[in-house]
Amino acid sequence: MSLYRVQLKQGSRTIVNHIEAKSVQDVLNFFNKVSTMQVSEILEVKYQDKTQPPVDDFNYKKLFKGFIRNEDAGISKQIVLQNIKQSVNEKEIYEACKNYLEINSHKVTGVYCSLFKI
Repeated sequence: MSLYRVQLKQGSRTIVNHIEAKSVQDVLNFFNKVSTMQVSEILEVKYQDKTQPPVDDFNYKKLFKGFIRNEDAGISKQIVLQNIKQSVNEKEIYEACKNYLEINSHKVTGVYCSLFKI
């Protein structure tokens, strides 16, 4: 059995459920059978941490916004990050974006128009 995150919509409401099932098709069949809401997204949960989250000591930069970009494909996407470690600067965020993130299966080549909210 796998754990799935299911997003359901009806009118202006959006609800997220977590459910265990054998397949995506079983999840879709289940909600189509029992719910009037439209299934708009089904994601398989690949990682889950059930340990106690850290205490909120407000020792962080509140927000980082920027546009990550791939020059070769000419595509950009906005990225919004909350609760940035105080020890992390813009250059380190840029390098992490380049090393770990993608845009439509293209490597990130740069970050533009960044903003920190402290």
